[in-house]
Amino acid sequence: MIYFSRYLACTYAVAIAVFGFNVSYSSLSFAQLEEIIVTARARTESLQDVPATITAFTQSQIDSMGVQRAEDFVQMTPGVSMVNTVSVGDVQLSIRGINGARDAETNFALVIDGVLHTNPSAFNREYPDLAQIEVLKGPQGALYGRSAAAGAVIMSTKRPSDVLEGSIKVSGADHATTTAVATIAGPLGERAAGRLTLDHRSTDGHLTNALYDRKMVNDHEENGVSARIAFDPNETTSIDAKLRYSEVEAASIAFNAAFSLPIYIGFLDGLQGFGVDPEQVAVDVNDFDWVFSSNIDPENEQETIEFSIKMDKDLEMGTLSAWAFYSDVEQALYSDGTSGAFQFYYGKDHCISSAIARSALLGDNAPMQQPTFNLSGLGSEFFGPYTPTTCDGLQSQIRNQEDFSFQVSLTSDEDSELRWQVGAYYLNIDRTVGVATLEDTGVMPPPLFSLVNDRTDALVMDNFTTDVYSVFGSVNYDLNDRTEISFALRYDKEEREVENLVPSPADGYLSTNINYCADATKFPNGCTLNGVQLDGSPWNPGFVDLDTGVVSATVPSRKKTFDELQPKLSITYDLGENTTLFGSWGVGFKTGGFNNLGGKETIEMFLVNADGLPVAPPDIYEKETSSAFEAGFTTTLADGNLKLNGAIFHSDIDDMQFFEFFVGPHGLLRVVEAIDEVTIQGFEVDMSWQMTDSMRFDAGYSLIDGEIDKMTVRPYVRGNEVPNAPEFTANAALTFDKELDNGINLFARLEYAYQGPTVYHVVQGGDLDAPRTLPYPIFDSGLPNEVPAVLFGGLGTDYAESEVDGYGIMNARLGVGSGNWKLTAFARNLTDEDYVAEVILAPEFGGSFVHPSVARTVGVELEYMF
Repeated sequence: MIYFSRYLACTYAVAIAVFGFNVSYSSLSFAQLEEIIVTARARTESLQDVPATITAFTQSQIDSMGVQRAEDFVQMTPGVSMVNTVSVGDVQLSIRGINGARDAETNFALVIDGVLHTNPSAFNREYPDLAQIEVLKGPQGALYGRSAAAGAVIMSTKRPSDVLEGSIKVSGADHATTTAVATIAGPLGERAAGRLTLDHRSTDGHLTNALYDRKMVNDHEENGVSARIAFDPNETTSIDAKLRYSEVEAASIAFNAAFSLPIYIGFLDGLQGFGVDPEQVAVDVNDFDWVFSSNIDPENEQETIEFSIKMDKDLEMGTLSAWAFYSDVEQALYSDGTSGAFQFYYGKDHCISSAIARSALLGDNAPMQQPTFNLSGLGSEFFGPYTPTTCDGLQSQIRNQEDFSFQVSLTSDEDSELRWQVGAYYLNIDRTVGVATLEDTGVMPPPLFSLVNDRTDALVMDNFTTDVYSVFGSVNYDLNDRTEISFALRYDKEEREVENLVPSPADGYLSTNINYCADATKFPNGCTLNGVQLDGSPWNPGFVDLDTGVVSATVPSRKKTFDELQPKLSITYDLGENTTLFGSWGVGFKTGGFNNLGGKETIEMFLVNADGLPVAPPDIYEKETSSAFEAGFTTTLADGNLKLNGAIFHSDIDDMQFFEFFVGPHGLLRVVEAIDEVTIQGFEVDMSWQMTDSMRFDAGYSLIDGEIDKMTVRPYVRGNEVPNAPEFTANAALTFDKELDNGINLFARLEYAYQGPTVYHVVQGGDLDAPRTLPYPIFDSGLPNEVPAVLFGGLGTDYAESEVDGYGIMNARLGVGSGNWKLTAFARNLTDEDYVAEVILAPEFGGSFVHPSVARTVGVELEYMF
């Protein structure tokens, strides 16, 4: 709490230092900022009256920013950062250091037009009809339940009215990037109105595959249609129905590998005559030469159907609201494999022939990812992951989710001293998650949405079902004209179950490529099923007793219930007519769950040993809970021209969920595990200044200090920084909008967002007790004249090389319009900043998987409205 007090004492000083408020009020114009009405507490109220930190974007700001996708507003929100690299729907949002974990539940509530969306894949998509965005920061479990451990993103879209209107917006930009949005809205009879929107986005991407000399590394195409009907059967009842369908076809896993094994530089110095570059085993992720030359055209498909219906009924005692929501998202991907599977495929004829062919073909014009060794001519190559050969196999993933939810609530009128709300919520989730390692025979990869085929060698795949039952309520009471006290309480109960879907070895589903049963040190008698020795291994080690080698025909299902009581207490005090102070304390909750069955056994078999991982993450990861304090202020100055907000925050988190990407002879494995104890504290300030009638300036800054206090799976990381939590974020934007005497409107916006240094893993520089050796040979090729694998056995990894440096991105828009048309030139990442978008560190692998930044994109947009 010492740091907390310091932050409280310095928040005002930092606001002055950051934003330079040595401004004479007499120099300001009489233009005023618009009042913002929000729904963060499930009722309409002024932003200044809410006892929480909210970054809100109004319709005019959304238009001036050119918001089309989530990243367009996230980077302009202090204290919030976003990662979206592996696939289209794979989004992690970090809010004040509390971040999401792949394959776990989302860490923030996504509310669109009053309806809670459960699947995080719904977040990263086109938003063509946005009217307002509210980013509510800090745990909000009392209001939104288990999906609001870090905060909430609340969006409102344009409701159709009885006026016929529409628009067509098209754009073209670098990298063959095109977008198009067409909308028409208007009356559908006397008491109903509708809106129909079509949207399209496509790009070739800026990354080129050197093998095929084609842009196929980060291409993307998305098409969607949404329909909405608003129906008011009488003066007290409103019904709102929405339907959305979208399809995405894109690339996936555009990563490079960056090994950091400086211990081998001296050894490799003597091999430079064989084409070996010693520096290739000691790579800083911030100083990286990107190379994409995979022989696989990576694919990622996503199909989404969403339907919701919401009813509001005005009663004498308040408003009765009820909604139901259905979502079905199917997504699958495949891409090239990693070098973890090399030892299983190097002996194959197709591997040897492809290695020889690629070595003859590739040169300076088509390089390969490092490290790449060619010590004695063709047939003796040593490759990293994602190669132009078939030696690294394939990786394939599916994540399909169908969910249904409904909520009913009763909310009192807003003009009373005592305001209240009560409600109940139900959610059912049916989710299938699978990750497979497959043989790459050199022909077209197997079809998406099916991991079970004749090329499968390793597989984890399960069906997860969840039933959530919640009750909630809140009371807001005005103690006097200046003071409001609020109390909210929610109880969530989750019943979760997992069922294994990997085909049984009793039915003959065996692999002879990834044949761990042939390891005599682990299984001297091989693996046996019903007393008969198997000629191969089950696809999933979960079938095997690791002590005896006895194979079962099934993997048992598992069940567990998670529940949590989530209170929140808040107080607001009007210091004056234009200044409000607030404070709050609350509990955040993120449900626990199951990793893919067999994952624990896979890690124990391949990665846990005296020199490797200390222990395997458990099959069940525990619920994440947090106790969060916040104190802040919001004030309006200079006759309404200037708004200033600030807050300090402190959170103690138990069992923070963290994603691990384990790479080994099994291929790859995605696992969620817990960081037992975490402390996060910091402060945040932001401001909006309407400088003149036509000029506006916005800025924000957030400092996050997060520390790991305890972690059972990796005890040596105590004292390290919280992963995926930038040390600070800062943003600023200057907006100009002026209508000339001739009716022509000129507008411009220049914005800049900076993200401070970031670590993406709990293992960091200086972790001397971290794993120092590989439990398997990463360069053991099985080809003639190979270097003995023992030479690559000791790691000496420099984990500091995986920390990402801070970087800044500048965007610009400049346009002209009149009446019903508007022409805009835009540039994203105007300075073409080269940065690292994400690092997935694999400590037992001796390096990281690194994703590049988005290149500068310059284009033109034309909009016609009627």
